[in-house]
Amino acid sequence: MAATEETTDRRTLARLQAVVQTLSAQNADLKRLVSIYDRLTGMVLQDAPLEAITRLFAELVGRPVTVLDPLLQPLASAGAAEGATAGLPWTAADPQVQRVLATLADERRPLRIPPVPGWGSGQGCVIAPIVVGEALMGYLAVLEPPGDESAEVDLLAVQHAATVHALALMRERIAQDVGDRLKEDLVDSLLLGQVADPEQARARALLVGYDPARAYRVLSVALDERPGGPAPGDSAALSRHRHVLDTASRLVALQAAAAIAVARRDELVVLAPEPDPTHPAALPATELGTSIVEALQSRFPAIAITVGIGGPCHDPGGLAQSYIQARRAVAIARRFGRLGTATAFEELGIYRLLFQIADPAELRAYAEQVLGPLVAYDRKHQTELVHTLTVYLHHLGSVQLVARELFVHVNTVSYRLQRIQTITGLDLENADDRLAAQVALKILQGLDPP
Repeated sequence: MAATEETTDRRTLARLQAVVQTLSAQNADLKRLVSIYDRLTGMVLQDAPLEAITRLFAELVGRPVTVLDPLLQPLASAGAAEGATAGLPWTAADPQVQRVLATLADERRPLRIPPVPGWGSGQGCVIAPIVVGEALMGYLAVLEPPGDESAEVDLLAVQHAATVHALALMRERIAQDVGDRLKEDLVDSLLLGQVADPEQARARALLVGYDPARAYRVLSVALDERPGGPAPGDSAALSRHRHVLDTASRLVALQAAAAIAVARRDELVVLAPEPDPTHPAALPATELGTSIVEALQSRFPAIAITVGIGGPCHDPGGLAQSYIQARRAVAIARRFGRLGTATAFEELGIYRLLFQIADPAELRAYAEQVLGPLVAYDRKHQTELVHTLTVYLHHLGSVQLVARELFVHVNTVSYRLQRIQTITGLDLENADDRLAAQVALKILQGLDPP
């Protein structure tokens, strides 16, 4: 009986010791969290820079820490390896990464990510969104070295650190916004042609980083909500558009360091220098525009990103004309169903003239008058006479080239051309009729893109 009571006492004592150890560990964790909170809060109250806050947090948690912007580009890093981003070989285009980022955006809390096969890293991490209001400023990532689970980073510590980093980033954003506003005023005066004196225009251009020895093109990055999105002017849409334009601005800085980017209310304006013998590696404006569309469209599928590209200008006085052309290219893209593309003004061809007709119904009526019967015939009989006509006009009436492209016999092409003339009443030997057919095809391709 005494032995049984002794055994029971030992078990009770062991349980009590376990409880005490658990409470001691929790107390130690709590003290550690309080210390982290106090020291990080003190740093931000002292207006410490982002790099210093990141370095302190890495010391406090004993792990490599990286701050990423919304494009997953490093803003600051510290820890066991200063190049801590080597453990995060992520790209925003990776579908797995997109799912993680979408979860972070929805839940607004830290997540622990285990090592993922295919990401090229054996390290897991804790990652938290850095947010201010509805704006996503970036991400805070804390790497967890493989095989070391002795002291996992507390999610509460990471969440508090993300809040502190948000304050630091917001402070930097405010300072940047002031500078951007001054730069925007200078750029606006050049884009709107408000400076008549060439020397004054040159002086203002130099202040924003313009290189007078290089030719520039103006790009207009415009946003449109796709069907089903919020109404124009909706506060959530305005906030999201600002985020997209900020992301586009960072993307331009990464891909074309010499470009000058200014975010306005409804667009991002980019002054992009053209490649020349002195700068052969510079990204041409057309490639930069395409890159912007492709990168942003994968991140923001609910918004159509359209880039208009103006013609080259060789002095600050020409920026206003290039900007007008870039804006017109965007307007034409909107009119003729080319949203989500990058379009250079000089590539628009006859659309530059067709755009002058204010009512699209007039354009459609003209196309219907010229080619309506042919379109109806194709639809009813499942033929391709409109396509045959397009190829025929493209090859300047060469039946042999048409046959080669369509993989049919020349007699088949000749028969189709006869049917086209019979159905439409056009004489394809007549220059005026060929021109009418070409204009009608352009209208159909623009108003009803494939």
